Amino acid sequence: MGVDFSICTPVFNRAHLLPRLYSSLLLNIDENVSFEWLIVDDGSSDDIAAFISMVKAEDKLDIKYIKKTNEGKHSCMNVFFAQARGELTLILDSDDKLVEGALKQVKGIWQPLALRNDIAGIIGLCLDMATQKPSAQCFVNDPMESTLLENAYKHNMKGDRCDFIRTSLLQDKLFPVYADEKFMPEAVITVLFDADYKYYCTNLAFKEIEYQADGLTNTYAALAMNNPKGMVLRFEVVLNNYDLIKLPAGLNKLKFYGNYMRYLIHRSGFFAAYKAYFNVAKFFKLSWFAGCFIGSALAVLDKIKK
Repeated sequence: MGVDFSICTPVFNRAHLLPRLYSSLLLNIDENVSFEWLIVDDGSSDDIAAFISMVKAEDKLDIKYIKKTNEGKHSCMNVFFAQARGELTLILDSDDKLVEGALKQVKGIWQPLALRNDIAGIIGLCLDMATQKPSAQCFVNDPMESTLLENAYKHNMKGDRCDFIRTSLLQDKLFPVYADEKFMPEAVITVLFDADYKYYCTNLAFKEIEYQADGLTNTYAALAMNNPKGMVLRFEVVLNNYDLIKLPAGLNKLKFYGNYMRYLIHRSGFFAAYKAYFNVAKFFKLSWFAGCFIGSALAVLDKIKK
């Protein structure tokens, strides 16, 4: 019998948060829903072993724990993509919680959609754990079919959402892992599906989030500056694929060209950046031309601020 969901949690020195997440998973146990919990430990030094032993002893969930050397969250995703057995995959961070009954709700939505070969998954909302209000803008229609790029750069929707992705789309994907960088945006992989698929988007909330002071969201700007190889790739995969770069509306295309140039400079210096920028696909020539100057200015400002 197949598994409905793979709940995937990357963790680095967050053992103290896992009991809360575990409790929320227990509230999603249902005789009509099957799920596995995959935990990939990115080289933690805290006492996560005690928690894992407790969960295995209770034997209430199908859990798999994998420990690896510290290479960054994106390297944990590579393990998830190879190990996940569920029909849908959800990346659920250690500081997240599942809403009670969320998996049953998602399965009900997914069953008719699973037969369609143009749907990549389901996107719902997140609730702020403290206020219990949506942490980001609601979709303009509920439900609607859209892509990640359209949501962010056509509908100009900000903030985090809860993405359930068809596991079969992920199984042959790998994030590059660089020895000198430990951060890479998830969009390097997830945005690729926008070329051929859409998501079923709903204003139903499926998870609760609580941002940590040392978490990726609160330190994103610094991480981007210090990990330019991953940031370059994040924009490059879109710019070199017409079916992706056509999705952002209007001036939003310029953001991709400008930020690509910006992080090329941080990665390689000005001279090498200009050479690389000239070789990127020029599907939208005016945005490409303007992006060179805008990106250069952004890189200079970054260096001044730093």
